[in-house]
Amino acid sequence: MRTLTIALMIAFGGLLGLVPAIAADAPQTAPEPLRRPAASTTPSTTTEPPKRPLNVADGQSCPGWIDVAREVGWPEAELPMLGAVTYFESRCQNDVRGDNGISWTAFQIHTKTWCLPSKYYPDGYLQSLGLLNTCEDLLDPATAARAALAIWQYGGWAPWTTSEMASTSLNQ
Repeated sequence: MRTLTIALMIAFGGLLGLVPAIAADAPQTAPEPLRRPAASTTPSTTTEPPKRPLNVADGQSCPGWIDVAREVGWPEAELPMLGAVTYFESRCQNDVRGDNGISWTAFQIHTKTWCLPSKYYPDGYLQSLGLLNTCEDLLDPATAARAALAIWQYGGWAPWTTSEMASTSLNQ
């Protein structure tokens, strides 16, 4: 009976990891990596939703710009506010240059603040983050959305003067 008790204790201890494994029983090679199934050559039955035009408003929002923002990593919870801010800043138009030509793109990024040389950022803030080389790079929708995300991460919605109006339109 004593031998059976000891054997059960060792077996139970092994299950709990209390008894070290014997090195001779350990595998001598690394486990095989998980293999992914080969890509199918048959067409997929799922399709991506069609891209919405960037310059078309839907109520007081810019759904095309929301799509671009989602693609570049904006938090999902912020997308309604982004759509509203973009609407109130530019009416969804990317070629708008407001504030006497200083604020660019649908997001109305203030170039003097964010992409031109300053005392603290000799090459420009957005350039210091590696998001663009010149302000002209903002004309690319994805680059503009990434730049707007960096600005939002820096200061929340405060850099956009229309954020209060946008928030009110969303009943926030």
